[in-house]
Amino acid sequence: MRKTELPILAFVCFLAAFGSAAEAESVRIGPGIRDADGHPFPGMTSVSRIIETKGRELGLFVQGFSDCPAIVTRSLKGTHPRDDLRQTWTMIQTIRVECWAFLQADPDAHVELAASSDWNGAAVIHGIMAYAEGLTAWNEKWEKVLMTFPGGDITCSEDLRCLLVLPDGRDPPERSLEFDLLTAMGDERFIQVTQMVYGRAGFVYGVRWRETEDGGQVVSIFPDILKP
Repeated sequence: MRKTELPILAFVCFLAAFGSAAEAESVRIGPGIRDADGHPFPGMTSVSRIIETKGRELGLFVQGFSDCPAIVTRSLKGTHPRDDLRQTWTMIQTIRVECWAFLQADPDAHVELAASSDWNGAAVIHGIMAYAEGLTAWNEKWEKVLMTFPGGDITCSEDLRCLLVLPDGRDPPERSLEFDLLTAMGDERFIQVTQMVYGRAGFVYGVRWRETEDGGQVVSIFPDILKP
């Protein structure tokens, strides 16, 4: 090998190492993340592709929002759902929260299925409910929106969904909440919370959760109803 080739070889090795280091960390997604046809996204799907798919899905349920950034940054007031069914409004809120979660990730990152180790459901639920109780005690607007209650029964399934139920002897119970893991990235988790009254979905919101040595904490809630 000629001496002049050594610097070139070293440069090529540097570029390869840099490209490997710069590759976006994969995003782990909950099994509930599906496309508009209800199918799981195939392996090596990029975050940007999911964002595009969710943006197109919006058109099936509501007018006036062409993509994920639009529905995340704008208010839902004055929107025009395709019909007056409660399920349609739930889907609009759900897609909006999913859009918000994926817009926090690197669009070039690929996704892989989350594992049970990504989801400490009971600890997350207790943390979210404590945070919600603090918001309702602090502001009457949050009090009108967020469902909170002391105690309750928690059950979690293999699809990374947990259910918090206020036992009242009724079937379905008067108040319950579903918690779904949307994405996991490093020590952060993005969770969808669906509030239900007698088994019928109402307000849907997202939670940004950060894992810590002492359990974890809520970083933020989406949407923030106090913002204009």
